[in-house]
Amino acid sequence: MTTVSRNKKDDVESGSRRAMNSTAYRIFKLLQWLIEGPVSVPALNEKFYQDPRIGKSVSTDSIWLYINTLKALGCRIRRPSPKNQFCYELLSHPFGLNLTEQHFELLAQVKAYAQQHFNHQDILLLDRLLKKIVSRSNLLKPDEAIEQLFVKSRSYDYAACETHLRLLEKAVETSSLLEIGYASPTKGQEKLIFLPETLFYEKGVVYLRGDRLGQTAPSNLRLEKILSIRVLSDETVRQKLLAQREQKTLVKLRLSLAPEKHFDGFGLSENQGVYTEQVTWDENRQTCDIHLQIRETFYLKQQLLACEHTIEVLEPESLREELRATLETMQRLYTTKEN
Repeated sequence: MTTVSRNKKDDVESGSRRAMNSTAYRIFKLLQWLIEGPVSVPALNEKFYQDPRIGKSVSTDSIWLYINTLKALGCRIRRPSPKNQFCYELLSHPFGLNLTEQHFELLAQVKAYAQQHFNHQDILLLDRLLKKIVSRSNLLKPDEAIEQLFVKSRSYDYAACETHLRLLEKAVETSSLLEIGYASPTKGQEKLIFLPETLFYEKGVVYLRGDRLGQTAPSNLRLEKILSIRVLSDETVRQKLLAQREQKTLVKLRLSLAPEKHFDGFGLSENQGVYTEQVTWDENRQTCDIHLQIRETFYLKQQLLACEHTIEVLEPESLREELRATLETMQRLYTTKEN
């Protein structure tokens, strides 16, 4: 008799646990669907019916009970009304990291700061971390929040480009000749014969730097515009581009330092086409000679035109003429003609 009573009691407790687990599961699914977006009672019942573990619709009273349970747990839920197309609408929930607007702005600032100092590999790791933080937060639309995070930091999400990135990292390491399909902003889609030199990250963008067949100066390609990559086995072309890479120009400058001013060099790197920079001061530290080994003039010209000190280009003559022509053009643009 005792055994029968105990078995009946166990069955009752087991049934209660199953009912409780079933109810808890329905409440969890309801929260999940509300996080995805506003949902009406008919749509909820369709979801309950299609769920393999539930497999049936539930009463309006049951849905109301589940909604009240979520509210008791800290969820803010708007009731159905004509204004929201008669849908239940989740306004906030406590099940995740609480990210306020100030916290989100701080994440964007952290990412923007890191972009000035991290390499592309560190940035990819940081991006994964930030995505995980946002996805596990209390934000109702984490995908949109992640997209907004990249917009605020003025950067590109390179998660979709990781396959190309790994191929390019290997090509840089082995100095492999590539055929690259590229979406040029000016020429449209084109095929480039390219010998990669390095990958670098600058202002939210990953660039592939290297030598391109048909051009003497190095080229920077944006990673997200690379459409295809194919390794080539043409050793003649590869050696030609390697020899081209070794051809650098010596630039000699003379700088006169203004009183109480400071100058430590331009600080340009190989990513800006400058491979060495040597600064030699006179005894009074008022004049210095600057010798640079460069492969292109674009970034150096920007520095020279923006420099607050007096600079004379000693060599090469071609750079002197290039700067003179640029200055004359600028003067014409900003000179008002008198009637």
